[in-house]
Amino acid sequence: MPHATEKCPTCGGPLLSPDGCCPQCGSARGGGRGGPNAQPAKPPIRMGSVAGCWTIGGDVACDLVVDLPTVSARHCRLTRTGEGYLLEDLNSTNGTFVNGQRIASTTPVSPADRITLGRAVPMPWPAETRRPDISAIRIGRHPDNDVVLDYPMVSAHHARLAHEAGSMWIEDLGSRNGTAIGSPDNRIQRSPVNRDDIVFFGSLRVPMSRLIGEKLTLGIRAHTLVGLARRTVLIGRDEACDLVLDDPRVSRRHARLTLGDGRTLAEDLGSTNGTFVNGKRLDRQVEVHPGDHLALGRFTFELTKDGPLEQRDWRGNVSIEARGVSAEVAGARLLADVSLAVLPSELVAVMGPSGAGKTTLMSVLNGYSRPSSGTVLFNGQNLHAHYAQFQGSIGYVPQDDIMHRDLTVFQALYYTARLRLPRDFRDREIADRIAGVIQSVGLEGTEHLPIGSAEKRGISGGQRKRVNLAMELLTDPSVLFLDEPTSGLSSEDALVVIRLLRKLADEGKTIILTLHQPSIHAYRMLDNLIVVAKDAGAREPGRLAYYGPAYPQAIEFFRRPERGGWADAAPSPDDVLHGLAMDCAETWVARFAASPLKKQFVDDRIAEATPAPSSGAPARFQQTFGFTQWWTLVRRAVAVKVKDTTNTVILLAQAPVIAALIVLVFGEHARAVSTPANWPQVAEATATSVFLMVLAAIWFGCLNAVREIVGEWAVYCRERMVCLKIPSYIASKFTVLGSLCLIQSSVLLVTVGYGASLKGPWPAMLLLLLLTSLVGLAIGLAISALARTSEVAIAVLPLVLLPLVMLAGSLLPLHRMGRPVQTLAQLMPTRWAFEGLLLLEADEREKQPEPAVLQPTDATSDAEPGMLSQKPSRPIDMAEHFFPGETHRMGVAAAAASLLTILALLLGAIYGILRWRDAY
Repeated sequence: MPHATEKCPTCGGPLLSPDGCCPQCGSARGGGRGGPNAQPAKPPIRMGSVAGCWTIGGDVACDLVVDLPTVSARHCRLTRTGEGYLLEDLNSTNGTFVNGQRIASTTPVSPADRITLGRAVPMPWPAETRRPDISAIRIGRHPDNDVVLDYPMVSAHHARLAHEAGSMWIEDLGSRNGTAIGSPDNRIQRSPVNRDDIVFFGSLRVPMSRLIGEKLTLGIRAHTLVGLARRTVLIGRDEACDLVLDDPRVSRRHARLTLGDGRTLAEDLGSTNGTFVNGKRLDRQVEVHPGDHLALGRFTFELTKDGPLEQRDWRGNVSIEARGVSAEVAGARLLADVSLAVLPSELVAVMGPSGAGKTTLMSVLNGYSRPSSGTVLFNGQNLHAHYAQFQGSIGYVPQDDIMHRDLTVFQALYYTARLRLPRDFRDREIADRIAGVIQSVGLEGTEHLPIGSAEKRGISGGQRKRVNLAMELLTDPSVLFLDEPTSGLSSEDALVVIRLLRKLADEGKTIILTLHQPSIHAYRMLDNLIVVAKDAGAREPGRLAYYGPAYPQAIEFFRRPERGGWADAAPSPDDVLHGLAMDCAETWVARFAASPLKKQFVDDRIAEATPAPSSGAPARFQQTFGFTQWWTLVRRAVAVKVKDTTNTVILLAQAPVIAALIVLVFGEHARAVSTPANWPQVAEATATSVFLMVLAAIWFGCLNAVREIVGEWAVYCRERMVCLKIPSYIASKFTVLGSLCLIQSSVLLVTVGYGASLKGPWPAMLLLLLLTSLVGLAIGLAISALARTSEVAIAVLPLVLLPLVMLAGSLLPLHRMGRPVQTLAQLMPTRWAFEGLLLLEADEREKQPEPAVLQPTDATSDAEPGMLSQKPSRPIDMAEHFFPGETHRMGVAAAAASLLTILALLLGAIYGILRWRDAY
């Protein structure tokens, strides 16, 4: 053992341990780096020694030389201890990464870890760590395993996977629930395996491709330790950050941790998708205490008492648990007491008769609807209490298309990416991500094809389903929900979709879908099946009648041999629902509750996990205006209008056509030179022209918007689940459709103005016309937000427009209406628009003396009592007939203010309707 004062022959620093390396220069004891011109003398590696040290880098003096430009001269140091290996970055330029995470301090590692110098260069291991004859990894629930599977059905040390002479085999280590290949029932003690096999640890399904890939840790408590070596730790997607997170939902500079004075402070740096502490989104710097959970994208960090962070990466590692879930809608109980657990890499289908509650169960599990009782857990956390945190991790493909069919495939994906990905994503990055997603779903060559529909030719129905799925994959969600993804597809297209979902599940995603009459080939690709039972016509809620393996166990469970005819028939997915219909729902529910499948796939899977800390209040959607989101929505809406040329041309053509008709019918009289003889006719024609302009402006706005929201309701609901802010959405509609209203109002005013020789101030008249059209736009959007279908919206529109026509004050002047009707007319935007425009025109036209009125004389008159006298006349304008100046005239300013007030009220109504229809 060296003396305490023994010094390193290279740098002169003290050597503190035997057989170790210099803590200052990294040289091994005994020299080897005498000077810049000296030849490196690598120390011998003594097998079985308690310590060893290797410096890795581009310098020829390093123990392990990696001569690449991205590798620093002295990049990192690997030290062997009695307990394993420690890795330390030596202030390299591009960093050292362990399993994709840049290390900031000395980190425990093993040969099973994926270690890179920079982001791409694999770190070489010393020769002593390589075993040419045989290598093995141990699998189990305990953290000391090479592959950690932290689930209750997995034993502490469950199995061993070995590789020898080009072949692989797996061996059960006396586990409680056994190890199986291909099916949970096919248990083995020791068996050869290949990359395409599926291994079951109890009921936990893990593809071999995941076991032999990069280091795998699954489960709620499985984690890696991240040291905090600096006082300030920057977290984000950028490679310059201290803690780099490879997640598309993480911003470049996402959050910052500040350490000092015994405290740890967390701060969000204006990220798009937010930073959450115990489920609450940060809006200011807060102190983080040991045990608190910090969440960014798919990553969570738990601060420990000793200082390091426990990091959990939920990619391919999300478990969903439903515990006693029930659901009610409008007082009707649709679902009762459903408990189940879905694990990573599982493809699970939901089946059941119509009205049994399949879609309701799906909505509760994906967080869109709240359960009336019970809890849904995502990795042990209450989904509905932390929905804002999890919403980006959930992909949902409804039965209806969630895209605008006038766009091309690339455009649809681009605008979705712009809405969901962080603001700092560059167009080049988005294009690369779209290219990768298109390749993963097999849509190469369709990028610039229109999506189309049944009416407009485009890509096929199966391709449209895959575009829907591709939109969800842009953010790399860990969980996918799909509602009838094969509905309306041919058997071949349906099989392509299920194969794609099978591939995604094998890569680690948790997938739940509803299915109706699948083919046997598609059915056999499923892992598990959820069957929800309800008797036809019964008022009882749907209940869980089966949860377990789909093929062949589910078919065998619902087959009743005593009914006859089953033995000779080939297994078919139809047997599930046919068998379900042979007995009442209560019988099947009881039979499943008493079966071993209930214990294996429900009871044994649901662990008594301690929920993560919660802020108490459920997270809500942000409702503030978002400029970036508004601009993306505007660009998408413009692209849709440009692509939908027929509808856009029809909308634009309305203004000149209607204006020409007004001029054709009333223009000749309105532009005639006014004389005392023809003044009434000129005034009537002018007032009628103005009134028709008001009606046209209202009509333009209503028609532009009445199908706008209801026509894209599926798209709106899906984007609302993820990130959409209602103020940004409404503002985008007013920006695009309001611009269309401006064009229509301008064409209308110019055409009628010249054709009818209107003399009013055109800027003021255009402003009033635009305000009127915007009010019509708001009316149309309100109808569209309320209506369930486009047909209903169109049918309701006349019922709204007729009162606007009758109570505007043109067909019957206001002062001739009864008092209740007059009060109602004050709420009509057409009444105020008509008065405002008519007064602007009347003020610029010649006035006419009021016709003489004969009235009886009174006692004070100079005339003889009982005789008739003439009332003094006053000049009147053309608006006098409709709005008498002495009694019923409010003025142009009041008209404009009233229109603005009505517009503001309608905007509030639109917002309120959309919030009312929200799940949250």
